[in-house]
Amino acid sequence: MPPITPHIRLEPSDISPFVLTCGDPERAKRISEYLTNAKQVGAWREYHSYTGEYKGKRITAISHGVGGAGAAICFQELIRIGAHTIVRVGTSGSYLAHIRSGDILIGTGATREDGTSNVLVDVAFPAISDLDVTNALRAAAAARRDVKFALGVMRSTAAFYYGLTPNPHHYWADAGAVGVEMELATLLIIASLNKIRGGGIFVADGNPNETASANMSDYDPHRKAVEVAKDKMIEIALDALLRL
Repeated sequence: MPPITPHIRLEPSDISPFVLTCGDPERAKRISEYLTNAKQVGAWREYHSYTGEYKGKRITAISHGVGGAGAAICFQELIRIGAHTIVRVGTSGSYLAHIRSGDILIGTGATREDGTSNVLVDVAFPAISDLDVTNALRAAAAARRDVKFALGVMRSTAAFYYGLTPNPHHYWADAGAVGVEMELATLLIIASLNKIRGGGIFVADGNPNETASANMSDYDPHRKAVEVAKDKMIEIALDALLRL
């Protein structure tokens, strides 16, 4: 009999219904360090997963890699084995002048340029974050005095490095998007189709509308302010799961 999750290689007993997802396998490991009795339950391709408890609540952390297609596999297979609340814990560019590197963005929805969700349902259907998840993330962020954050629509794009087609950062900023990343729309559409809860929280690691280089050659997401903020983001996301 073929495995129920051939890519993430997990069984229903391996995970909690409450899941934090991120692109980077090292960040999934970083999340696990906040958990008690944490155990690595999977490591295959980009999908590294850990399950443990946070203040008595069982939680799973898993990485999904970069881009909508690979992330979609992760989300679909998690749902197949019982996940009902999935929160993306990622990094993003900020489109807001007052949200700087190390500040936080909470996605209320996402544009659908991810390149994956459009083959799942017509692009006329919006990618909207679950209201309970969004409210829990906002409440957890607001409870802290060391965090500056904003809420709004994220831009989910299919490519980081663009080619002949210009990257329309200014267009989406003018439309009201608060930041840019690559996988939130994929998660939100899959969550909607499967009637589960999805949302996202992000550390800003720069503003692409302020960069001096069109090809992002001066992009540096590894500065100390960003690394420190990742821990704050993880704590906010975990506290939000306690509220759900």
